[in-house]
Amino acid sequence: MFCPLCKAECRQGFSTCSDGHIPLVATQEEAAAVEVDRLWTGDGRKKLEGILDALLDAGIPFRSTESLKSQPWPWLSIFLIRFMRPRPTFEYWIDVIHKIAIEPALLFSKQKMAMT
Repeated sequence: MFCPLCKAECRQGFSTCSDGHIPLVATQEEAAAVEVDRLWTGDGRKKLEGILDALLDAGIPFRSTESLKSQPWPWLSIFLIRFMRPRPTFEYWIDVIHKIAIEPALLFSKQKMAMT
């Protein structure tokens, strides 16, 4: 059994993915045939949480991932002294299944309403 969203293999006896909460398919080929779209990529944690809340409220299955940036703290060398300019440390992205992808503008409007 395979998840069509995250493409992970699940043990026999499970009918839904524990991450995306969507029905599993029988073969890896079926899971690979399902198109997944990247809905959003960014480094804003609050924006990520707003989009995830909107997806949950709409009942849209998603997969969110975070990754440590390769060089989170860019250094500037001036006279052999290093000064650091703080930058976000993580990059986030959200994937959804292609056939149920929705307009990002709708999500952002829901996010703004939730924050006010």
